[in-house]
Amino acid sequence: MDIFDPAINYGPNDAGASALSITLVVLGLLLGLVVLGRLYGFVANLLNGDRKKID
Repeated sequence: MDIFDPAINYGPNDAGASALSITLVVLGLLLGLVVLGRLYGFVANLLNGDRKKID
């Protein structure tokens, strides 16, 4: 009898992950990072805004 190895016998599509869902997750993560970066920049500009007016 052969030993069943799930790593060999299963692929990503067996878990219900399609190329579309993988792409959407990657794009969502990238978009989330962009939003966090812009939010960080906005807050940093608010905190440093008074210093720029003085200089």
